[in-house]
Amino acid sequence: MGRVSTRLLTAAAQAPSGHNAQPWKFVAEGQRVRILPDLSRRLPAVDPDDHALFISLGCALENLVVAARGEGYNAEVDDTSLVGENSEIRVHLQPSETEDRHEDRLYAAIPERQSTRRTYDGRPIPSADLRRLDDASRRDGTGFHLFTDPGRIEPLIELVEEGNRRQFSDPAFVEELVAWIRFNPREVEGRKDGLTHAVMGLPSIPRWLGRFVMRKLVTPGSQARSAARAIRSSAALMLFTTDRAHPRGWVDLGRSFERVALTATTLDIRQAHMNMPCEVPTLREELRWHLGLGDAHPLLLLRIGYAKPMPRSPRRPLEEVLVKGSP
Repeated sequence: MGRVSTRLLTAAAQAPSGHNAQPWKFVAEGQRVRILPDLSRRLPAVDPDDHALFISLGCALENLVVAARGEGYNAEVDDTSLVGENSEIRVHLQPSETEDRHEDRLYAAIPERQSTRRTYDGRPIPSADLRRLDDASRRDGTGFHLFTDPGRIEPLIELVEEGNRRQFSDPAFVEELVAWIRFNPREVEGRKDGLTHAVMGLPSIPRWLGRFVMRKLVTPGSQARSAARAIRSSAALMLFTTDRAHPRGWVDLGRSFERVALTATTLDIRQAHMNMPCEVPTLREELRWHLGLGDAHPLLLLRIGYAKPMPRSPRRPLEEVLVKGSP
């Protein structure tokens, strides 16, 4: 592949994903890129229906589209093949004669975007910037909801706390989470994926000690209280929903989220997932009822605000996610 195409794929692979599992593969064929799910990187405990996996593919797709425009291409997306295990997204690139400075800013934000898992400083976000996030979210079939009023946020905190308690009381969830934590630099360097100790604000420790801490000392109650403190330090919550509970709807939700995340990055606004009530099916239904969402499915809940950046999550080398020819 040429230099331009390599930059585009690198940008796509910088997308966020659950547990930083990076569940994607790319096939480059001339001016066409195919994005495929890597089902070997599924998260069956936290994401049994793979909706988060396809949201991650949508994030990778949006990065690719933004990067293509930044490199002087139009990106024509064909997502009609998003069906089950044989799903794929096809993107055809064509040279463009127009420039879009806004897309250039989003392109520059791709390597800067991160999930910032620390306490925020509590400052409110200006209304004009909240409107820019809302504008960035616009996508057919995808809903975007902002919560800045503490009176509306507190009931959502209760659902987040309950989600934490249920998840950390589930041995399968804890075991899957521990498997994706990289407890020391050696593990980070060897795997280049997962949730690193630095990203989570933890010290470097041996895996045996990390497993002991996660299984014995990290309790459902402590995680619930930590999540509540994190939200109360933030300026707002944002929720993404979809009217379509299938891969194409999930991919579109991912595209909406990533565009909002990149826009937030250009505004120096941090974000971090508080997705627990969306990951527990009964709490997801309670969240939908509480907010009066009708047939819309709430799938991503995040806190936003201002804070210093944290270390960035690693990414696997491009050659590990690039498939030559038909996979």
